[in-house]
Amino acid sequence: MRNRVDILNDLVSFNGNLPALKDELSQYSWDTEEPYLVITRRQFLEILKKCLEQKITFQDLENWADSIECRDDLDFEDEELQEIVFEFSSPEINGEITKERLQEIIKNLSE
Repeated sequence: MRNRVDILNDLVSFNGNLPALKDELSQYSWDTEEPYLVITRRQFLEILKKCLEQKITFQDLENWADSIECRDDLDFEDEELQEIVFEFSSPEINGEITKERLQEIIKNLSE
């Protein structure tokens, strides 16, 4: 069994199959006192670039965001990242993910 931090790193970096990573994480308690990993802007930008480069789909990005949203074992470098994850994980509320929106977010996060 892999350790939690390695699995979370793969999840945050979108390295591997999301359902398999979620299944691996299900072996660990959902609730934690402190986060095991903090998602940085740099990591976040890498995922958005993967989507723009069509290495992952908009649906993959939505599923990824849904997988990391509200996890006690993950935290975000800043609140803006957390808000974007919510936006992506709930397109039925926040509007669909588009190439233009990704480019806008990348520009804002890179400044």
